[in-house]
Amino acid sequence: MLCSAELELFDLSSNATVQFLETIIRISNSYGIFHKYICLFLCVIGIFANLVHILVLTRPVMNKSGVNRLLSIIALCDIFIMISYTFFIIRFGFMVDLNNPPVGYELRWIVFLMIHVIVSIAFHTIALYLWVATAYIRYKSLKKLGSKWNRQDSACPIFIVILAIILVLCVPTFLVHDVVKVDIVGGEYLYNVGLSELSTENTCFIFKLNLWLTGIFFKVIPCILLFTFTLALLWELELNRRRRKHLISGYSLASKKISAQSDRTTIMLVILLGVFLMTELPQGILAILNGLFPNDIHQFIYISLGEILDLLSLFNCTACFVVYPIMSSVYRQTLRKFLLSFCRVKKSTPATAITRCKLSSFYEPPSIRFCTENDVLL
Repeated sequence: MLCSAELELFDLSSNATVQFLETIIRISNSYGIFHKYICLFLCVIGIFANLVHILVLTRPVMNKSGVNRLLSIIALCDIFIMISYTFFIIRFGFMVDLNNPPVGYELRWIVFLMIHVIVSIAFHTIALYLWVATAYIRYKSLKKLGSKWNRQDSACPIFIVILAIILVLCVPTFLVHDVVKVDIVGGEYLYNVGLSELSTENTCFIFKLNLWLTGIFFKVIPCILLFTFTLALLWELELNRRRRKHLISGYSLASKKISAQSDRTTIMLVILLGVFLMTELPQGILAILNGLFPNDIHQFIYISLGEILDLLSLFNCTACFVVYPIMSSVYRQTLRKFLLSFCRVKKSTPATAITRCKLSSFYEPPSIRFCTENDVLL
């Protein structure tokens, strides 16, 4: 048992419970055959996609926005995660016989595994809170013209504050793990990663504290914040749409175009929010349950669903590049120009769209100011 004198979540005397757990194990075993191939493919595609994402977001027309600078940092965090996971899946996936796994590994690979775990958790959590920051900045940009939160010099302080907080919160994750000797092969020791003695003392207090910390602060809280700010952002977009309808004929071409842009932005924001809730919230709930029932959850759920949870995190690392170009016309134009320039194709490109809120004397009185979809996206 992982921890002694713990509450039991599953009643193993119940046939329904046993069938449920056996189903989870069968699903895990069936997926495990393809996991390393799917993840390696996602990592290679994701690294390339995020590199392109950074190159586009750092163009002069895009780099003036604090949101875009934060998105560049998020993409960089995702690249570090996927590079680390690529080495991990090659060494511990492709180079290991899953039917006869080794009892241990060389010390340098265990050190890498420890670094991989901490780096992945830290950078993924930093990216989540940066997403929360971008949602808040977009909301403030709709509320106020020239919001200080969306200035280009705001991205670096926000990142530094989040980085410092997350690094401190990752200390318990480092303390609960330890490198242990497991065997001697050919006169050399083999090692593996286990729980430290400190984490299992006092009925696994440090171990459970780390799980609660991971579940609540690393998953649940950023999901709740992102959900709240996204709803506020969508409500502000709806208010702007209603105000425009009072000033522009509902049947005019301009009104239909603005309505279509607003609908597309709303749909994409909802999709992006849904991706984060589906990929991150279940992991947070499982981590909290693991802190309450460490023996049952770890033995029957985490070991079986660990690879699927990794897959969800990798999907999240590529979500921005898939959704953001659909949302932002300025992004698409900048990407098109970048690709044409990269391919050295001499072809004229559309004029760059305006990237900040503006007054429209034709449609709106000078005393009234509305934000366009670009305030949400950029």
